[in-house]
Amino acid sequence: MQRRGLAICLCLLLITNVACSRAATPTPRPTDSPASGASLITQAVGILLDRYVDPLSSADLYTAAYDTAAAEARKAGREPAGQRPAFTGDQKKDADAFRQAYQALAEPAGAGAAQTALAYGAIRGVTERIDECHTNFLDPEQYQQTTARLSGTANYAGIGVTTRTGVSPVVIGGVFPNTPAERAGLRAGDAIVAVDGTDVSTLTAEQVTPLVRGKEGTPVRLTIQRPGEPAPRDITITREVINLPVFTSEVRDGPGGTKIGYMKLYSFSTGAENNIRAALEEFERQGVTGWVFDLRDNGGGYVNTLSAIAGHFLKEGNPIAYTIERGGKEETIAVERDRYFTPQRPFAVLIDEGSASASEAFAAAAQDYGFARLFGQTTAGCLAAAVTQPLADGSAVGVTIEKVLSPKKREINRIGVQPDEAVAPDPSGASDPVLDAAARWLASQR
Repeated sequence: MQRRGLAICLCLLLITNVACSRAATPTPRPTDSPASGASLITQAVGILLDRYVDPLSSADLYTAAYDTAAAEARKAGREPAGQRPAFTGDQKKDADAFRQAYQALAEPAGAGAAQTALAYGAIRGVTERIDECHTNFLDPEQYQQTTARLSGTANYAGIGVTTRTGVSPVVIGGVFPNTPAERAGLRAGDAIVAVDGTDVSTLTAEQVTPLVRGKEGTPVRLTIQRPGEPAPRDITITREVINLPVFTSEVRDGPGGTKIGYMKLYSFSTGAENNIRAALEEFERQGVTGWVFDLRDNGGGYVNTLSAIAGHFLKEGNPIAYTIERGGKEETIAVERDRYFTPQRPFAVLIDEGSASASEAFAAAAQDYGFARLFGQTTAGCLAAAVTQPLADGSAVGVTIEKVLSPKKREINRIGVQPDEAVAPDPSGASDPVLDAAARWLASQR
């Protein structure tokens, strides 16, 4: 989640939908030698040691960096020279020891792309060692796409799906409308087990993403395991430029002649709050009797956007959440009280395991204050505040810098928000029982 510098988020979009800060990006310097690789890694580790919400050990992080680099070297058929230093926990001494040992390890890889891959692998090893969903590494392309995504201007060449993190094989979380993926018949819940004939069933979403993306107009063959089907199926899709949606809305017919104002928010990106306001006003003009806010597979976004959106539904300026900084200082995340919308209508919020961060903060507040009823499945359990710091070569490292609690001071991170009414999705994608349950409840509120 970002506070114009802070972000709460998660999720991979076959680009990465990770919240990030808008810190000034330095002029990139290439990472193409052992020395530049060592410098990049120590820069990333230093940021994590200085800013992570809970104090970290330099010995642990440099051990993870060295061990990951050594494992990568062995995969490439190179036995690392020397052995891992005995790190002590003194940040400066550990950094110096790591530089020397890493350069000896990386020297046989030569110059160029192999050095970049080795350094990136080492940094990913460090963030994986920390094992917190907002702390991550972004290569330069992912960092640029992330920044564009949160500004509401992202596009990329691909197929148009989101993917769930933390599961293997990678599972499609959502399919964007009017994209190659939708036209090819991909559905939420489909597992990607191979790409162009290469087994990816044990890879992470971060590793599968670049295999699925590619040049506009080129084909990619996905092997999909669909829930309920005995055997995988192959689907060939031609990549297109995907303009990522942020928000859609429409009036739908509900049970018993009701009219439902349906809103789908894909991310808490800049400007989404104005879309919410316009949709609510249009719903009133069309005589809706209830609202649905679909946050399924919404990976989060900016704190400012969360505050503005929540202001439409939270009267009297009640806080949407609380943050706890490193050292224990607590602060309030206030809402923009001048946005409160009247009249309020019966309100249903749809959530699932792909709803993360800002989505979870909104859902938890709805539950704590009782201004909406939650339908679906337990959320991702990935709620914290993070910044993303650019590194010397144009890549970046995300750092969790604050814990985030619900208005009733509930811990959501690593737990999730449970729905008020648990509803399982249709694995075939042919129907939407979660939305149907919400519609029935809204009809009962007349």
